[in-house]
Formats: sequence, structure tokens, C-alpha cells
Amino acid sequence: MREKIIEFKELTIEIDLKKVDHKEIKIIKFIGKISNNNGFELNKKFTDFFSDQNFFIIVDLSELNYINSTGIAIIFSMFFKCKDFKGKLVIGGIHDFIKKVLSMMTLPEGLKIYSTAEEALQNFLE
Repeated sequence: MREKIIEFKELTIEIDLKKVDHKEIKIIKFIGKISNNNGFELNKKFTDFFSDQNFFIIVDLSELNYINSTGIAIIFSMFFKCKDFKGKLVIGGIHDFIKKVLSMMTLPEGLKIYSTAEEALQNFLE
């Protein structure tokens, strides 16, 4: 069920909800680029992702073809916020460029990356 679409310059964010074993999992799909053109605005608004107090999230990066350091920091901040509230965040779906970027850094302990959002959804409650 499509909940919301948020638009920034060069970036669209689609937020959907899926139910798995009586838990609502939020899927946040980033489409486009996180760059200097939109990173500041996104950073100001990313707390809106948690306005419903749902801290069970799959971040789909399969259609995000560029990310800067601000974007990486936002995703890591989302991960830690979910963890702080006894939730869970995984990455489900990842563009090849983003995969290369993430492979060059140390990921937060416990951050899982799945090839697709569907795979992440199937394994989410493990």
C-alpha cells in the first residue's frame, strides 16, 4: 500500500507499507540521486520517516544511482534511530554504484544488505 511520495530536486522517495506476521514493515525507496542539490533538505526532513513511530524499515536503494556523504550519514542515522527504538532497518535492493561506495567503508554492526526489497522482506523477521 503506497503511503507517501516525497519529492526533492533529483530525488523521489516512495514510502510503502507491507504486513509480515502482523508487523507493518515500512519500505522507503530512494529514486534518483542524493547529492549537494538535495542532501541538506533531505537531512532536515529525514526524521519525518519516523513520524508514525514505525521503526521497522527496509531501505530500497535499487534505483538510487548516486549518493554523497550526507546521504550515507542519513541512512546510517536512520539505522541507529531504528536500533535505539528497538526496531530494525535493513537495505533491500542496492544499485551497483551504491554497492561499490558501501564496500569502501565500515558499515554499522548489524546492518544487513539484501539484493532486493523482496528478499529483505522475506528475511526481515529473522
